[in-house]
Amino acid sequence: MSDDRVIDFNDLKNKVKDSDVDKFEQYIYNLYFSVMDGSLTMADFSKKIFEYMNENNISQEKFMNIQKKFMERYGMDSEEVERQLKNFGIDPSTSGFGAMDFNNMTNENLESIRKSAGFYEKYGHKIQPKSCITTYLKNDVNDIDIIIDQEKVMLYSNKKINLMDAELNELLLGYKNMFNKKIRVVLCENYTEYDY
Repeated sequence: MSDDRVIDFNDLKNKVKDSDVDKFEQYIYNLYFSVMDGSLTMADFSKKIFEYMNENNISQEKFMNIQKKFMERYGMDSEEVERQLKNFGIDPSTSGFGAMDFNNMTNENLESIRKSAGFYEKYGHKIQPKSCITTYLKNDVNDIDIIIDQEKVMLYSNKKINLMDAELNELLLGYKNMFNKKIRVVLCENYTEYDY
């Protein structure tokens, strides 16, 4: 038998059909509505997802494939979603989900998810994900981390910032000219960092 006739059962098991996406779509919408009306917490939401996977014998890989197909159905780019999560400070590859076996969830896994979900449940209404540009300026007079958020430019340094720096002024003027109006510059100098 030639190699092209060998069946990859793992690939077959993780293949996503339209009916898988339809079923997931209905299920996820019901969960979202329950979260929105307050009858379901984010921790319960996560638990329900794991229950859905177990009840439908869905592996982690298949679940990821279902999510990708679901996003494609609505014109969402999964790589863009991942990029936005990373901008938000969440790296899916290191957030604990990548290494989890969803079919064999432990109390430790559930506790980790519950803590994350609890934080977003408590503070999520105050959090606004943003895409910012980050850069830095390092020369003889300044060592500055720069975060640019639309018309606001934030300058961070653990030293005093020298505003007479020609390189800094060139950067600020170049960015200001993009808007053709005033920008707001926020100084955060002499800051202290510590591990918490």
